[in-house]
Amino acid sequence: MDTGGVLARYDEQVRGRVPAYPPPGAVIERDGPFVRTHYGTHGTVEHGPLPQPPGGGTVRRQLEAFAARGEPVHWKAYGHDPDGQGEALAAAGFTAGPERSLLAAAFDRLEPPGRAGPRTGVHSLNSGGRENPWWEAARTLAAASGPHASTLADFEADGGCRYGQRDAAVLLERGEVVAAGWAEVAAGTDFLLIGGLTGPHAEFPGAWRALVEPPEHYHRHLHRPVPYCVAEAAGELRTGLIAAGFAELSTVRTYTWDPPGTPPADRPVGLIDPGAEDRLWDRLEREFAFDPHIAKLPGFAASTPCATWRLRSTLTDEPDLIVRPALVANTRPGGRLVWLDWQHTGYTFDPHRVGFPGAPDWPGEVCPNGDYYLYLHPDLTFGTFGHPWEETLTVFGAPLLAAVEGQLTALLGDPVRRRD
Repeated sequence: MDTGGVLARYDEQVRGRVPAYPPPGAVIERDGPFVRTHYGTHGTVEHGPLPQPPGGGTVRRQLEAFAARGEPVHWKAYGHDPDGQGEALAAAGFTAGPERSLLAAAFDRLEPPGRAGPRTGVHSLNSGGRENPWWEAARTLAAASGPHASTLADFEADGGCRYGQRDAAVLLERGEVVAAGWAEVAAGTDFLLIGGLTGPHAEFPGAWRALVEPPEHYHRHLHRPVPYCVAEAAGELRTGLIAAGFAELSTVRTYTWDPPGTPPADRPVGLIDPGAEDRLWDRLEREFAFDPHIAKLPGFAASTPCATWRLRSTLTDEPDLIVRPALVANTRPGGRLVWLDWQHTGYTFDPHRVGFPGAPDWPGEVCPNGDYYLYLHPDLTFGTFGHPWEETLTVFGAPLLAAVEGQLTALLGDPVRRRD
C-alpha cells in the first residue's frame, strides 16, 4: 500500500469535510479552512493541512464561537501538520491528549473473519434497536476504554446503524461480549472510518467489508468504491492492527478546551429510539384510535379538549409560525418534544434550543406532506396531528389549544370538529 498516497487522499477527502447532511442536532459553520461543528453538547474544529500553524487570533475566534454556546471543543493535530500547531493550541488553553497512530489498511489485504456462530465471532448490532442487551455491554466496554477517534455515544447520536453505511458490532466468546467496535463509511470518500475498538481484536475491520462490498441489490448508497479502512490506535490495539495488515500513515493527538459551566447532556435534536417510537405509535392506536387508512376518516380521536381545522393547499409556513411558539411556551426549559412522521424517522428535541440563528432547524412541520405529521409531548398530554388524506390539523391539550385557537381560526376558518 502506498502510505503516502493514502495519507494524501485522507487529507484531501476526510479532513475538514462538510457532510451533505449534518448529524442530527448539529450545526456546521465554515470559517476559511476551518470547519466548526456544534453539537450542543460539545464541538469540534477540523481542517486540512495548513501552510503554517493557526495564529492566536484565529484560535481565539474558534474558541469564542464555542464559548458562546458553552460547548467543550476538540481539535485534532496530526504529526504531519506544520511544526508548532500543538504549541499554538496549548498556548490558547487547550489540553493535549495522548498521541495515537493514524493507521490504514486496504480492504483487499484484510483477512475476512471466520464464520460467526450464535455464541462466537463478530455480530452486528444493526438490528433489534438500542434495547438489544449487547448494546449495553458495548456501551460499558466503550466507556472503560479509549481514547477513541469518536465515542460510541456520538455514534449513536449521529444515527447509530440506521443508514446502511454505519455499523456497531460486538465480539462474542462463549456467548459473552468481550469487545465492541463501531465504524462508518465517510460518504463520498475512499474511506471507512473506525470510530473505536475497545480492545486489540482485529476481527472487526474484516467484518466491516460488508459495509463497502454489500450485496449487489443493496449497493445503491455507495456512489464510489471504498478501498481503505482507517483507525486511530495506540498500545496493544496498534500492535494488533499492524499485525493484521494496517500501516501507519501519521500520528494524531486530540486537544481539548472546556468552557466554564456544565454543557447540556443532550443535543438539541436527536433521533428517537426505534423502540420508544414504536411504543408511542402503539399508544396512539390504543388511546387515540389512530388508524392509518386513506379512506377511514378521521382516523384519530384526540383527547379533549381538541379542535380540528381544514387545511388549504396554498398554505406555506403560517401554521408553523402559530404553533411552534406555543409548543415552546408549553414546554419547560430543558424539556423535550417528539416529532413523528408516519413510516419515517422520528425526532426528539428541545424546542427552546432550535429554530433561531446558530441553532438547528425545527424538525418537521405542522402541516402534513404526504404522511401523518405529529408534534407531541412524550406523555401525550398535548400535541398536534396533521392528517394528509383528510387535509386537517388537529390540536389537543388545554394549554396548547388555548394558545393557538384564535390565530388558527383567523387563518383557517372555524374548526370542522371540536370536543371540549
